[in-house]
Amino acid sequence: MREGGLLIFRRRKLRSGASRLPGGVRIGAGTKAALYCLAALALVVWLFLWAERSIIPTLVAIAESETTRAANEVIVSTINEHLATLLNGKVLLEFETGPTGDLLYVRTNTTALNQVQADALEVLQEAIGALEPFTIRVPMGQAFGSKLFAPVGPKIPVKVIPYGTVRAQVYDSYDVTGINQTRYNILLRATCSVRVIIPLISARTEVVTDIPLTTVLIPGKVPDTYLSFPPVK
Repeated sequence: MREGGLLIFRRRKLRSGASRLPGGVRIGAGTKAALYCLAALALVVWLFLWAERSIIPTLVAIAESETTRAANEVIVSTINEHLATLLNGKVLLEFETGPTGDLLYVRTNTTALNQVQADALEVLQEAIGALEPFTIRVPMGQAFGSKLFAPVGPKIPVKVIPYGTVRAQVYDSYDVTGINQTRYNILLRATCSVRVIIPLISARTEVVTDIPLTTVLIPGKVPDTYLSFPPVK
Protein backbone atom coordinates (compact mmCIF):
# COMPACT_ATOMS: atom_id res chain seq x y z
CA MET A 1 0.00 0.00 0.00
CA ARG A 2 1.40 3.43 -0.96
CA GLU A 3 0.83 6.46 1.30
CA GLY A 4 2.58 9.75 0.68
CA GLY A 5 5.20 8.14 -1.53
CA LEU A 6 6.04 5.46 1.07
CA LEU A 7 5.37 1.81 0.71
CA ILE A 8 3.71 0.34 3.77
CA PHE A 9 3.58 -3.45 4.16
CA ARG A 10 1.05 -4.96 6.51
CA ARG A 11 1.67 -8.42 7.98
CA ARG A 12 -1.32 -10.61 7.70
CA LYS A 13 -2.18 -12.49 10.87
CA LEU A 14 -2.11 -16.24 10.77
CA ARG A 15 -5.21 -18.07 11.55
CA SER A 16 -5.60 -19.31 15.11
CA GLY A 17 -3.70 -22.55 15.74
CA ALA A 18 -1.45 -22.15 12.69
CA SER A 19 2.30 -21.65 12.65
CA ARG A 20 4.84 -20.87 9.97
CA LEU A 21 7.97 -22.86 9.18
CA PRO A 22 11.10 -21.27 7.71
CA GLY A 23 10.42 -20.53 4.09
CA GLY A 24 6.87 -19.40 4.70
CA VAL A 25 5.21 -22.83 4.87
CA ARG A 26 2.21 -22.82 7.15
CA ILE A 27 1.30 -25.70 9.50
CA GLY A 28 -2.29 -25.98 10.56
CA ALA A 29 -3.57 -27.18 13.92
CA GLY A 30 -4.48 -30.59 12.50
CA THR A 31 -0.99 -31.11 11.11
CA LYS A 32 0.61 -30.16 14.42
CA ALA A 33 -1.59 -32.65 16.26
CA ALA A 34 -0.62 -35.37 13.80
CA LEU A 35 3.09 -34.60 14.31
CA TYR A 36 2.67 -34.74 18.10
CA CYS A 37 0.90 -38.08 17.83
CA LEU A 38 3.63 -39.43 15.56
CA ALA A 39 6.34 -38.30 18.00
CA ALA A 40 4.46 -39.85 20.94
CA LEU A 41 4.06 -43.11 19.02
CA ALA A 42 7.77 -43.18 18.20
CA LEU A 43 8.58 -42.60 21.88
CA VAL A 44 6.27 -45.44 22.95
CA VAL A 45 7.86 -47.82 20.43
CA TRP A 46 11.35 -46.87 21.59
CA LEU A 47 10.40 -47.37 25.25
CA PHE A 48 8.88 -50.76 24.43
CA LEU A 49 11.99 -51.94 22.57
CA TRP A 50 14.25 -50.66 25.35
CA ALA A 51 12.16 -52.38 28.03
CA GLU A 52 12.10 -55.59 26.02
CA ARG A 53 15.90 -55.67 25.74
CA SER A 54 16.31 -54.82 29.42
CA ILE A 55 13.53 -56.72 31.18
CA ILE A 56 12.62 -59.76 29.09
CA PRO A 57 15.95 -61.67 29.48
CA THR A 58 15.80 -61.26 33.26
CA LEU A 59 12.17 -62.37 33.45
CA VAL A 60 12.90 -65.41 31.28
CA ALA A 61 15.91 -66.40 33.42
CA ILE A 62 13.91 -66.11 36.64
CA ALA A 63 10.97 -68.00 35.15
CA GLU A 64 13.28 -70.79 33.92
CA SER A 65 14.88 -71.05 37.37
CA GLU A 66 11.53 -71.28 39.15
CA THR A 67 10.20 -73.80 36.62
CA THR A 68 13.33 -75.94 36.95
CA ARG A 69 12.96 -75.94 40.72
CA ALA A 70 9.28 -76.88 40.52
CA ALA A 71 9.87 -79.66 37.98
CA ASN A 72 12.77 -81.09 39.98
CA GLU A 73 10.67 -81.18 43.15
CA VAL A 74 7.84 -82.92 41.29
CA ILE A 75 10.19 -85.56 39.83
CA VAL A 76 11.88 -86.40 43.13
CA SER A 77 8.68 -86.44 45.18
CA THR A 78 6.85 -88.56 42.57
CA ILE A 79 9.58 -91.21 42.36
CA ASN A 80 9.99 -91.35 46.14
CA GLU A 81 6.24 -91.76 46.52
CA HIS A 82 6.03 -94.60 43.98
CA LEU A 83 9.44 -96.19 44.53
CA ALA A 84 8.12 -99.06 46.66
CA THR A 85 5.48 -99.83 44.02
CA LEU A 86 7.99 -99.59 41.18
CA LEU A 87 10.37 -102.08 42.81
CA ASN A 88 7.76 -104.33 44.36
CA GLY A 89 8.46 -108.00 43.51
CA LYS A 90 11.25 -107.17 41.08
CA VAL A 91 14.77 -108.57 41.26
CA LEU A 92 17.05 -106.02 39.64
CA LEU A 93 20.38 -107.80 40.21
CA GLU A 94 21.38 -111.45 40.10
CA PHE A 95 24.55 -112.60 41.85
CA GLU A 96 26.71 -115.46 40.67
CA THR A 97 29.11 -117.09 43.13
CA GLY A 98 31.86 -119.64 42.76
CA PRO A 99 32.32 -123.00 44.46
CA THR A 100 33.89 -121.34 47.51
CA GLY A 101 31.08 -118.81 47.79
CA ASP A 102 33.10 -115.94 46.38
CA LEU A 103 31.18 -113.49 44.25
CA LEU A 104 32.09 -113.91 40.60
CA TYR A 105 29.94 -111.31 38.89
CA VAL A 106 26.68 -109.40 39.07
CA ARG A 107 24.12 -109.64 36.29
CA THR A 108 21.31 -107.14 35.75
CA ASN A 109 17.76 -108.32 35.19
CA THR A 110 16.94 -106.51 31.97
CA THR A 111 13.27 -107.43 31.99
CA ALA A 112 12.73 -106.03 35.48
CA LEU A 113 14.68 -102.86 34.69
CA ASN A 114 12.64 -102.24 31.54
CA GLN A 115 9.44 -102.64 33.54
CA VAL A 116 10.68 -100.17 36.17
CA GLN A 117 11.57 -97.70 33.43
CA ALA A 118 8.15 -97.97 31.78
CA ASP A 119 6.25 -97.62 35.06
CA ALA A 120 8.39 -94.66 36.14
CA LEU A 121 7.78 -92.92 32.81
CA GLU A 122 4.03 -93.29 33.23
CA VAL A 123 3.88 -91.76 36.71
CA LEU A 124 6.31 -88.99 35.78
CA GLN A 125 4.34 -87.97 32.71
CA GLU A 126 1.20 -87.76 34.81
CA ALA A 127 2.96 -85.66 37.46
CA ILE A 128 4.55 -83.25 34.96
CA GLY A 129 1.25 -82.89 33.12
CA ALA A 130 -0.39 -81.86 36.39
CA LEU A 131 1.94 -78.87 36.86
CA GLU A 132 -0.26 -75.82 37.29
CA PRO A 133 0.50 -72.22 36.25
CA PHE A 134 2.02 -70.09 38.96
CA THR A 135 2.86 -66.42 39.42
CA ILE A 136 6.24 -65.00 40.32
CA ARG A 137 6.77 -61.42 41.45
CA VAL A 138 9.98 -59.77 40.32
CA PRO A 139 11.13 -56.43 41.83
CA MET A 140 11.57 -53.66 39.28
CA GLY A 141 15.26 -53.24 40.10
CA GLN A 142 15.94 -56.94 39.55
CA ALA A 143 13.94 -56.95 36.33
CA PHE A 144 16.20 -54.23 34.91
CA GLY A 145 19.27 -56.26 35.89
CA SER A 146 20.52 -53.90 38.58
CA LYS A 147 22.70 -55.50 41.24
CA LEU A 148 22.64 -52.57 43.63
CA PHE A 149 18.89 -51.89 43.42
CA ALA A 150 17.73 -55.47 42.81
CA PRO A 151 15.19 -55.54 45.69
CA VAL A 152 14.00 -51.98 45.03
CA GLY A 153 10.83 -50.94 43.26
CA PRO A 154 7.35 -52.34 42.75
CA LYS A 155 7.09 -56.05 42.04
CA ILE A 156 6.10 -57.09 38.54
CA PRO A 157 3.71 -60.08 38.54
CA VAL A 158 4.61 -62.62 35.87
CA LYS A 159 2.39 -65.63 35.20
CA VAL A 160 4.35 -68.73 34.22
CA ILE A 161 2.69 -71.64 32.45
CA PRO A 162 4.93 -74.74 32.56
CA TYR A 163 4.38 -77.34 29.89
CA GLY A 164 6.69 -80.20 29.11
CA THR A 165 7.50 -83.83 28.41
CA VAL A 166 9.60 -86.31 30.35
CA ARG A 167 11.90 -89.20 29.48
CA ALA A 168 12.97 -91.99 31.84
CA GLN A 169 16.07 -94.14 31.49
CA VAL A 170 17.54 -96.78 33.78
CA TYR A 171 21.33 -96.96 33.68
CA ASP A 172 24.16 -98.33 35.79
CA SER A 173 27.41 -96.91 37.10
CA TYR A 174 30.24 -98.06 39.30
CA ASP A 175 33.08 -96.53 41.26
CA VAL A 176 35.98 -97.85 43.30
CA THR A 177 35.52 -97.37 47.05
CA GLY A 178 38.54 -99.17 48.52
CA ILE A 179 41.09 -101.89 47.94
CA ASN A 180 39.50 -104.16 45.32
CA GLN A 181 36.02 -102.99 46.27
CA THR A 182 33.54 -101.72 43.74
CA ARG A 183 30.24 -99.99 44.33
CA TYR A 184 27.70 -100.84 41.65
CA ASN A 185 24.70 -98.52 41.22
CA ILE A 186 21.43 -98.80 39.35
CA LEU A 187 19.90 -95.36 38.79
CA LEU A 188 16.84 -93.91 37.17
CA ARG A 189 17.51 -90.77 35.13
CA ALA A 190 14.49 -88.57 34.54
CA THR A 191 14.94 -85.92 31.87
CA CYS A 192 12.18 -83.35 31.77
CA SER A 193 12.00 -80.89 28.90
CA VAL A 194 9.86 -78.00 30.09
CA ARG A 195 8.59 -75.09 28.01
CA VAL A 196 8.16 -71.92 30.03
CA ILE A 197 5.31 -69.86 28.61
CA ILE A 198 5.03 -66.24 29.71
CA PRO A 199 2.47 -64.05 27.93
CA LEU A 200 4.06 -63.18 24.54
CA ILE A 201 7.28 -65.03 25.54
CA SER A 202 8.29 -68.68 25.34
CA ALA A 203 11.48 -70.42 26.45
CA ARG A 204 12.61 -74.00 26.96
CA THR A 205 14.62 -75.52 29.78
CA GLU A 206 15.69 -79.07 30.63
CA VAL A 207 15.74 -80.72 34.04
CA VAL A 208 17.84 -83.86 34.60
CA THR A 209 17.45 -85.78 37.87
CA ASP A 210 19.20 -89.01 38.85
CA ILE A 211 17.45 -91.19 41.43
CA PRO A 212 19.24 -94.29 42.83
CA LEU A 213 17.24 -97.50 42.69
CA THR A 214 19.71 -99.90 44.25
CA THR A 215 23.37 -100.01 45.24
CA VAL A 216 25.55 -103.03 45.96
CA LEU A 217 29.12 -103.22 47.21
CA ILE A 218 31.13 -105.89 45.39
CA PRO A 219 34.12 -107.02 47.49
CA GLY A 220 37.28 -108.41 45.98
CA LYS A 221 40.26 -110.26 47.32
CA VAL A 222 42.58 -108.11 49.41
CA PRO A 223 46.20 -108.58 48.38
CA ASP A 224 48.92 -109.22 50.92
CA THR A 225 50.77 -106.10 49.80
CA TYR A 226 49.27 -102.84 48.62
CA LEU A 227 51.30 -99.94 47.29
CA SER A 228 49.95 -96.49 46.63
CA PHE A 229 52.02 -93.93 44.74
CA PRO A 230 51.13 -90.24 44.61
CA PRO A 231 50.33 -88.95 41.14
CA VAL A 232 53.22 -87.44 39.24
CA LYS A 233 52.78 -83.71 38.78
